[in-house]
Amino acid sequence: MSFPARGAPASGGQYRDGDLRVILHDGHPRHLNPRLAAVCESRRRAALRVLSCVVKSCRGDWGFGETREPGGGTRMWAVLPREGARSYLYG
Repeated sequence: MSFPARGAPASGGQYRDGDLRVILHDGHPRHLNPRLAAVCESRRRAALRVLSCVVKSCRGDWGFGETREPGGGTRMWAVLPREGARSYLYG
């Protein structure tokens, strides 16, 4: 078993109840300063804009927040219903 380098994103995905559930852990810790946290969150949302469009087209859901992993960081998750993803891919 291998582990990602410290600070590198770690991910996992699985099907549960007909939905694809993907979780990504980023070792970048949340900022304590509210202004820096807001800027960082805005940049993260901008970087994930394409993901947001795909998830919305699949009638799924996504978001991010504090990770549950040791050492802190950010946890991003997405849920894609199988039928929504199939419709997105094949029309």
